[in-house]
Formats: sequence, structure tokens, C-alpha cells
Amino acid sequence: MTFDYEPLPPFASMAGVVLDCLPSLRPPARISVTQACERYLRVKVGGSWQRFDRGVTPYMNEPLDMMASRRFLELIFVGPARAGKSELLLKGTACYAIACDPGPVHVTQMDRDSAKAWAEDELAPSVRNSPDLAALQGKARSDRNIFSKRFIGGTKISIGAPTASNFASRTSRFELITDLDRMKLNIDGEGAPFSLAAKRPQTLLSRGMAMAESSPGHPIQIEDWTPQSVHELPPCEGIVGLYNGGTRARWYWDCPHCGEAFEPRFDLLEYDAELPPAQAGASAEMKCPECGALISASEKPRLNRSGYWLHETNEGGLARVEDPRIRSVSRLSYHLNGAAAAFASWSAIVSRYMVASQHARTMGDETGLQVVVNTDIGLPYRPSMMDEENALTAEGLLKRAEGLPRGEAPDWTRFVLVSVDVQKGRFVVQVEAWGTHGERALIDRFDLAQPPDDAPGAGDPDRPRALAPERYSEDWDVLRPLLDRVWPVSGQGYGLRTLAVGCDMHGQPGVTDQAEKFWRKMRREGLMSRFFLIRGHGGLKQRSLVWYAAPERAHGGKKARGVKILNIATDLVKDSVTQSLTRLPGPGAYRLGNWIDAGLRDELCAERRGAAGWEMKAGVKRNEAFDLAGYNLALARHHGIENIDWDAPPDWAAFGIANVLAVPLRDPDAVPSPPEPQARSRPRTIKYLGG
Repeated sequence: MTFDYEPLPPFASMAGVVLDCLPSLRPPARISVTQACERYLRVKVGGSWQRFDRGVTPYMNEPLDMMASRRFLELIFVGPARAGKSELLLKGTACYAIACDPGPVHVTQMDRDSAKAWAEDELAPSVRNSPDLAALQGKARSDRNIFSKRFIGGTKISIGAPTASNFASRTSRFELITDLDRMKLNIDGEGAPFSLAAKRPQTLLSRGMAMAESSPGHPIQIEDWTPQSVHELPPCEGIVGLYNGGTRARWYWDCPHCGEAFEPRFDLLEYDAELPPAQAGASAEMKCPECGALISASEKPRLNRSGYWLHETNEGGLARVEDPRIRSVSRLSYHLNGAAAAFASWSAIVSRYMVASQHARTMGDETGLQVVVNTDIGLPYRPSMMDEENALTAEGLLKRAEGLPRGEAPDWTRFVLVSVDVQKGRFVVQVEAWGTHGERALIDRFDLAQPPDDAPGAGDPDRPRALAPERYSEDWDVLRPLLDRVWPVSGQGYGLRTLAVGCDMHGQPGVTDQAEKFWRKMRREGLMSRFFLIRGHGGLKQRSLVWYAAPERAHGGKKARGVKILNIATDLVKDSVTQSLTRLPGPGAYRLGNWIDAGLRDELCAERRGAAGWEMKAGVKRNEAFDLAGYNLALARHHGIENIDWDAPPDWAAFGIANVLAVPLRDPDAVPSPPEPQARSRPRTIKYLGG
């Protein structure tokens, strides 16, 4: 009997095993990190993979080389987005570890999705298209996981999110954090992310390095701050605070006209602010602070190639990194101004800054301006409402009050919005008239405290009950007439029906459930585009100002069952409300009538702005007016107030009797309810582009 078997594979030779092990025994290559990148790393340029060129981002050469320093244990880099900092500090360091000095590398991204995207879209293609690095990658399936890459010689690159478990029980040769200011300040109650990361290389003594890079994302905390040294940045949490604790280096050019050293900064750019943003940006030139000469944008690459970093010394002077006099700390820190960034033109930065500044002045919304300052210029931002001079006071609001009658919309009104807050035993209703370019006026404020006559227990004259929105969805029917109410327009022969009503869905236990029941009733009546449930989200890191979506889970962990909610970034919206309340009448202004009493003015001033957001002032209990003003703004944003072409507005924002919601005052009851807004005027969610 014969058997037909496949031949056995040859035995592995001892020589082959030894050869595979030899890379792990070789000493570290005596070349700098930048030289290693030039020799081994390929980067994507214009759709093709090319050798790394140190002349493209010269300001990254020193920080990259210092990743292998035996003198310093930590490195911090603060700069604008798209300056090449994450590209080189992460992939350049990984390249050095793979090819020259093997050891474990750990990369922390701002969340798991970002970690997966970076591993798949950035790291893997770079290794695959760099022949020397690709040859060193392990061949086993376990060597090529999404979040873990192993290489011959002993280097393992792991990628993860900022969690306490990811930082714990691990030793890393290089511990790298990117986009630090987009992470939580405290990770799972264990501490700040960089503090946790910096412990991982400590057992390797001087061979370990912890690095964090980011554009600033936290606000300036002190109003009247004065720098104590030439390179100190304002006091902030996150990456800027870490920078201030290091050697505090800035990037310098030598002026081609006078030869004096200066830091190229955005505030040194000269341009004509009277021109349109694109034209003003195209004319931008850098002014030397020493001789006043103007430097054209075409000279920027050459000046960058000859630029250099200067660190602070113990005596308050400036010196190169190799100088022993630089600050006696174990942390190198660098700050790059966006004006020197290789991939950001002066034209683009100036244009974006002008557009964002104009929007902040017109609409009272500083979120876009903050993005430009943080990510284009690379500086921390202080919202203007944190300044004492811009703080709201009841006395200041009283001085601003005008002769606007209560219950009437001004003659410039284009639409009316109503917001509702749920309190114990009542609904608090606030009505605002809106004009062009975000101008608005508070025209009425009242409570609804009686349940409908046909609600359970409401028709008994001997035992009348109070409104109970947490117990009876039928009590919410008192809000239905607000949609049909007509608000007279001052001096005109018509009024305007309410465009939309937005109601808070939180309060006493049970309020959320009853609110969802009423919303479903409005949906059955075809009114879901005019009645909105509102949910606020605190904090300054929300990526959108307003977004309309179904929640993942409803109240109590149940499935949401189709309920859609108008979500708002509460603290950011309140920033905009405060801006509007301090503006003169005109675009973006929030105008108040002199009928408003002291209690209502106090409610508008009930909170103060801190570095973390808005909080109630000591001893103050009521802030409904401030909250409701934010809800109204959210409704306007959802309807696309910022994008309306006022020369051709949607029918619900047209002027005069042509408005689809206009009702002749002769016989308002004879006029049918207006149709739903047409497709071209449907609400749009306005996205907030945060860092």
C-alpha cells in the first residue's frame, strides 16, 4: 500500500535563525533622527512618494533631532495645524526607532477612531512605501495588527486612545501624544494625559523620551496677564501650560534688510484691512520690528531655511539648544507661530482671520475666530466675554433698554421664534423677533401655569390642580397655541405667526418622557419642523454649535424610538448671546425694551464666563432668560440664519405681507395656518469646525 503525501518542508537552519536575530544585536546607528528620515523615510508629496527633505519644514529639524537627546526627558511642541509637526514627530521618530535605535514606541491619538485612522491612513502607507522600513516589518499576522506593528530588531509601535489602561503597565522608549488639547484634561480620574505618558519611559532613564504636540485648544485664564519672560505664553491648561514649563523656544529669522533677529509672527503682517479678505491676504507682507522693512511672502521659504530656534536661558536671555546656559529643566519646549508654517500662506491666514473677525462682529459668534487663532496662528484664545469690561450687568442692560413695546415685533422683523423652559408647575415662555443679519429683540415673556381644561384632573373647580409637565403629557397641549399665535408688527397692518417653538426637555423626573410623548403628537400633526425639543451640552469642546439628531438612547436607557432633538453646545451658544447683548443696535445685536423689569435683567446676567464655561454667580437662583435666549439662538441657527441671502430670503423670512407667515390684522382668525416651509427653506444644521 502506498500513500501520496506532500513533501515535508525543509528544516530551518541554525544559520537562518541567527541571521534573523542579528538585527536585534546591532548597536544603535550613530546618526541623527533627521538623517535617519532622509535615509529611510518616504513622504507623500503631490500624490507621489518621495524621500524626506529637511528643507521643506526646517523648523522641525531641531525638535526631531532632540527626540534622541540624552540630556532632556520630555519634548513639547506648540504650533498651528498643518505645519508638519505631527507628520515628523510621530512618523519621523517611528522611522528612527525602526531603522536605527530599536525600542517600543507608543502613539496616543485623541480617540480610538483617530488612532485607527492614523494607523491605517498614515503609518501603514509610510512604512509600505519606504522600502528599508517595509523590509524590517515582521511577516506574521500578529506583527501587522491595526493598533500594533512589530519590526525586526525589536521595535514595536502601538497606537491607542487616551485611557488610563493604555497608559498603565507599559514601558516605552518613545511615548508620543498628538493633538493633546483635543483630549480630556483628566483621563479616567487618573491625571493629565501627558503626566501619565511621561511616566512610561522613566525606567529607561536618559534613553526615554515623552513628547506631546498640539495646536492650542484651551482659553487664556487670566485677563490682565503680563509675561515674565520674553517667550512665555499666556497661562493656559494643556499644551501651552506644558510649554511654559520647558525651555520656551521660538523660531527666528534674520531680517534680510538690517540683519537683526526677529520672530516671524502673525501680528507683524501688514495688509490693507479695507480691502476684501482675499485681496487683503494677497497683499500681506511681514514687517521687521527692528527696521520696519517689509518682507514679501516669496522670501519666506529662504528665510525659513536659514532660520533657527532660540531658547530662554536661566538669566532671561536667549541661546541655541546646545548652549549650557538654557533653562535648567528636563523639558524642551517649542512654539511655532503660524506665520512661519511651511504649508500655510500669509494670504490664506489673513483672509481666514478677516472673515472670522467680521463674522464675530456681525453675529456675536467667536467660535470661528477662535479656530483661526488656535489652528492657523497657533496661539491660545481668550473669548472677549471673559473680559471684565464686556461682562453683562443689570445696570448696563437698563441703559441699553429702548422704547420697544411689549408684545409687538419691531417694524424690521422678518420672523418670530419662541423658546420654552420647563419649571416646576409652569412653562416659562420667551418670545423674540428676528431681523436681518442676526439682529433680534426680546418682545415678550410670560408663564403658562394652568393645565388645559380637558387634561386629567384639570376640570374640577373644587380641586383645581397646577400644571404638572412631569406627570401629564396632556399638560403640554398648552404649548400648541404658541405655534398659531400672531405677533403684531409695529406700525404695520399685519402680524407674523410663530416660525418655530423650541422647548427644553429636562427638569423634574418624568419631564423628558412627557416631552417625548408631546413631540410625537406634534409629529403626527405634521408639525415636527416647527416644534423642537432642546437638549443642552456643556463644555467648550463641542464640535458643532447646533445639531439636530435622534439620541442614541432615550431617557432611562430605553431606545429613542425616532425622537429627534435639537442639540446645542450650551457654553458656546451663551458666548454668542453675551456678545449680542453688548452690541449696538444693528447686525448681530440683541435689543431689549424698557418694559423689561429688574428680575428679567438679573436673569440675563445670572452667569459668569470662566475658563471652563458658564456658571451661576454666587447667590443667584434664576437664569431662565439667559437659557431661553440661547434656545432662541439655536432655533435661528438651525434655520440657517447665518447663510440667508437677504436679497433673496426664504419665504418665511421675507419682508412685509409677502412673508408666508404674515397675517392681516383685520381678521387673523380667518386666515388659514401657513403651509410648511418649502424645500429650499428647510432648516439646516450649522456645523462648528473646532480644533
